[in-house]
Amino acid sequence: MGVAEWLKATVCKTVQSRIQIPLPTPIGNTMTVPRNIEQYVKVYQNILDNDFCKETIQQLSNIQWQQHRFYRSRSSSYVSFEKELSVSFDRTSNASKIELKLRELIADYVSIDFADFRDWYSMYNAFANIRWNRYDIGTKMKLHCDHIHTLFQGPNRGVPVLSIVGALNEDYEGGEFMMWQDTEITLPQGSVLIFPSNFMYPHEVKEVASGTRYTYVTWAW
Repeated sequence: MGVAEWLKATVCKTVQSRIQIPLPTPIGNTMTVPRNIEQYVKVYQNILDNDFCKETIQQLSNIQWQQHRFYRSRSSSYVSFEKELSVSFDRTSNASKIELKLRELIADYVSIDFADFRDWYSMYNAFANIRWNRYDIGTKMKLHCDHIHTLFQGPNRGVPVLSIVGALNEDYEGGEFMMWQDTEITLPQGSVLIFPSNFMYPHEVKEVASGTRYTYVTWAW
């Protein structure tokens, strides 16, 4: 059994064993709890139309990019690995429009797709400004888990509970979004992926072979 298979089997077994513990539920409400961690990975299609995505990519040609870095909490330092992608937090005229869509989508994820949790999970406080990701030929994102402490500064502080990734194009080769090392999550142009920001969802983006892959990401807490 490989690392990915072991992780999924162990996590699923642990989650199921914990779910069997009686939980205090509101009177008259029976909770239907997904018992497979894959059920919490949701892809929403056609959230942005193709023309809007193309316009957004054009706007990204006018912003400043920097090499992606991971934060190492143990050493309180940042590190970049080989073949890192480029990222930017610069604002564009389409950024606010996308964030409005995401606000609605996050609400759907919590209150519709997992309606039984509404009495347990009071939506979310906020989400970070979107970050743009650009994967040129030969770049990728290393396998990692989202449990970020460093993006939320000032009065709005928190540790993310949901990760949100949006796809702006698909005219490239390679660049597959992989979950648990062995499960590809297909992200067509205009789609949005939402999944929990914790250790049970290790993910990566494979090296881009041709073209340029554009996405955006944010985290809700």
